[in-house]
Amino acid sequence: MAGTTVIIGNVRAGQGRGDSLVQQLDRRLQDTGHSTLTLPFPEVLRDGPHRDALLGCLDAGTRQAYVLGGDGTVRGVAALLLGRDVPLGIVPLGTANLLARDLGLPPAPLPTIAALATTQVRRIDVARCNGVPFLCAAMFGMSTVLARAREAVRGIGVWRMLPRLLRKAYWVLKRYPFHRIQLHLDDEPLVLTTRALAVSNNPLEPRPGLPPTRASLTSARLGVYGVREGPLYDLPRLALTLLAGTWPDEPRVFNRECTRLRIDTQRSTRIMALLDGEPEPLQTPLMFDVLPAALPVLVPAAAGE
Repeated sequence: MAGTTVIIGNVRAGQGRGDSLVQQLDRRLQDTGHSTLTLPFPEVLRDGPHRDALLGCLDAGTRQAYVLGGDGTVRGVAALLLGRDVPLGIVPLGTANLLARDLGLPPAPLPTIAALATTQVRRIDVARCNGVPFLCAAMFGMSTVLARAREAVRGIGVWRMLPRLLRKAYWVLKRYPFHRIQLHLDDEPLVLTTRALAVSNNPLEPRPGLPPTRASLTSARLGVYGVREGPLYDLPRLALTLLAGTWPDEPRVFNRECTRLRIDTQRSTRIMALLDGEPEPLQTPLMFDVLPAALPVLVPAAAGE
């Protein structure tokens, strides 16, 4: 299958529209002269015929690969492409679509499919935690509990979901403990007491609004963020600083950059992290690094850098 363009689609994403969007992308690529093969996600991650078909195409010299899904789906596919120099096109179907947004892709799938008719290749950094790659951020602590709670009620409707999430958030804020952790940022040791820690692939840019953005995807640096211990009643004020983009000046917000990071706990333990929104079990100590410009991605020609 030399020269084949592979399309990997998460058909459950995009509010159930993933299957039809895969077909639309397939038709557009074939109309422009591509020979295509469509494969399902997450089946391509598992041992079996779908994974074998993908690896066979890659070994035969696949021209390009496209993935339709959220940040977690993109991360899973990108991990299979690392080291093969196959450009990856992204059609965002997730909730946040952080990488697609930072790449300058349209926020909706149909305009993205149309825009990818003419593409150029950009190379972006890939971060790793204990050798496991991620493209956006790794999250630990309280934020992982809240994210799992959100996933548990996804699809039940906003008005039913919101009260449950608020109750869960209140319970977590009241009971989730602060942890004292040892950080080694490059060669600088620091101690931080926090309930939530995030490590981003390239530092976040302080701008108003949520979610935060990254000014660069090629700085080969990590951003390290946490909220220091403090009273519960101070959280509304703290939330306003995050919304206003003034968090670098907030004393309670830990905000550093580095090229390598090590996180130690009092004893080696197995923890659950969120890598690009997907749960990933990891063993402490946690070792972070960056692979500079390791992943080629396809962006619309108009997007530039």
